[in-house]
Amino acid sequence: MPGSNVSVFDSTLYSPLFTQKEMKRIWSDDNLIQTWLTFEVSIAKVQAEIGLIPQQAAVSIEQLCNAEKIDWTRLAQDTQRVGMAIKPLVDQLTEQGDDNVKKYLHWGCTTQDLLDTSLAMRVKQTLDLVRTQLVNLGDLLESMAISHKHTVMVARTNAMDALPTTWGLQVSSYLQEITRHIVRLDELYSRATTGMYGGAVGNLSSIGPQGLAVRKGLFASLGLTEPKGLGNASLDNIAELIQFFALIHGTLCRIANDTETMGRASVAEVREGEAGGGSSTMPHKANPRAANMIQTLSRMGWMYASSAPNLMDQHDVRSASMRVLNWSLVPESSLAVSTALERAQRLIANLVVNKQQMLDNFEASRNFIMSEAVMMKVAEKAGRGEGYSKVKSAIANAPAVGSLVEVLKQDHAVSAILSPAEIDEACDPQHYLGCNDDLIDETVAQYHKSLLRRE
Repeated sequence: MPGSNVSVFDSTLYSPLFTQKEMKRIWSDDNLIQTWLTFEVSIAKVQAEIGLIPQQAAVSIEQLCNAEKIDWTRLAQDTQRVGMAIKPLVDQLTEQGDDNVKKYLHWGCTTQDLLDTSLAMRVKQTLDLVRTQLVNLGDLLESMAISHKHTVMVARTNAMDALPTTWGLQVSSYLQEITRHIVRLDELYSRATTGMYGGAVGNLSSIGPQGLAVRKGLFASLGLTEPKGLGNASLDNIAELIQFFALIHGTLCRIANDTETMGRASVAEVREGEAGGGSSTMPHKANPRAANMIQTLSRMGWMYASSAPNLMDQHDVRSASMRVLNWSLVPESSLAVSTALERAQRLIANLVVNKQQMLDNFEASRNFIMSEAVMMKVAEKAGRGEGYSKVKSAIANAPAVGSLVEVLKQDHAVSAILSPAEIDEACDPQHYLGCNDDLIDETVAQYHKSLLRRE
């Protein structure tokens, strides 16, 4: 019976809620080992091309570096003893290799070279996936914003009914943030995917004068950003990555919060369209589980972000203690953001929008939220101050029943300035949407511009 796992990311029961399939593969032990082996093969080839090691050594190393040849049980045991896995891995490979392997494997390298470059390789895979997910979500939001460009609803500020807006404009505000996240990702991409190659203390002393040539060739072959100068103690780029993920969570959590709030029975403007969310005791309930999970994952992401600066608590040329944190922080934060993005895509793709309820909800305030529109109409004839005071007085003295239109038509001060037809027009939400269409259009244009930046 399953039950030995202790993390939600590996739990048989909970893992599907907390992991995205491709991201889990990226941060698996299988991929970790593969990136280490890829490093060893790549650097051997570059060193052979330059003439630092024999060509046959590079061939032998490539033939040997196969994950199927790794004794995982022994590797785990030796890692526990050594504290790092690279020496035990190199030892295993060396034992199995020919004389060329025994002499030239891991030539001029140190553990950190493999660890940090492997991290950069997996971060690159991670950011490629996250960008794809951001674009997929952006496409869904764009479609929804355009299709609901004229779906009128109550805009709320500080949780209170404010003025009319459209669901399309509200959705476009989510798209604005997604657009900026894509731009941020493209800007940090090269920093976050910077590898490491410097030898024991970062000065390439074990390679000599050809060290920079090896470094250049290595990172060109791996498709990573070549490090410059001394960076052994620096993990600011990884801290930046994790905190970038926290910004994505902020957007997704806002979408989830709005979905949850607008889905209440008393509001009922949207509801999740995915199956599930049932209560164990209340047959009528369909809980907003997509929103709930996005909110949970966001809080996890913010927790990782608050921990990320600890990676920079270094001294001297390097210190392992804080670097080991990235073994947990980076995989978990990557899983959290990718899973949240996947869940957000499903949420938006299946969201049910109740256009009629959005209109009906104007009655909750007796259409008093159109007071600014009326005030501006009065102001055209009597000035803003006069318009404000007259409309405010009409509302303050309004009877307990009746819509804003009825109240204003019965108010002598307002009706002396506006005709019944003018009052009707001013109280129609469709006539007070400002630059709604243009705002949505420019947001969509910005989004498309962000997609072209990387092409």
